[in-house]
Amino acid sequence: MKAHRLLLILLFCSLLPLATHAQVKPNLQYTVGFGSSIDGMNDLYGLNFTNELNVRLGKRTSFNAGLSFYHSLGSYNEKILPEYSNGKNNEQSSGIFITPSFKYDILQRPSGFNLAFSAGPSLQLGGETFIRSDFISEAPSTSYYVNKYQRIGLFMELEAEWNSKNPNRKNAVSLSAFGADNSIPWYLNATYKMRFKVGKK
Repeated sequence: MKAHRLLLILLFCSLLPLATHAQVKPNLQYTVGFGSSIDGMNDLYGLNFTNELNVRLGKRTSFNAGLSFYHSLGSYNEKILPEYSNGKNNEQSSGIFITPSFKYDILQRPSGFNLAFSAGPSLQLGGETFIRSDFISEAPSTSYYVNKYQRIGLFMELEAEWNSKNPNRKNAVSLSAFGADNSIPWYLNATYKMRFKVGKK
């Protein structure tokens, strides 16, 4: 039942732009991007890949339907490993994120440079393997623990966009954060994007 509620919330958010379709003719754009990520809760670094469909609602507002993937590559902190690790840190985290968000252009320049902020709910399907230390017992030890996630969190993003030499494509860089379970940022992402026009204006 909980999973059904989460999906209903996301569906409701994704249908909101349709209510304004009669008032503003949307301008569609498709975005693909990749970049680096940090899992701040587990001291892990990794890569992210993102896909977005952007629907223009007004002069400064738009709606994004985003699908992104993150996977860790390693840890940036030295830790006491469990004895059965054979000297290798097996911590990892990953997730697929389904994110409907609303975007507002804070700054718009005639040159085509835009600075925008977006926010919305994000459904994470993924998990993590992390090390936990036990210093209560007389012989301190560490063990691996596993969490599986199917949760809704908060997504926020600050994005800078500018024109390219190709009139049908724009470039962008963004800094985004995902937070859940009263922790933000849980994941922090720096992403380079290429944005393409879809259809007519």
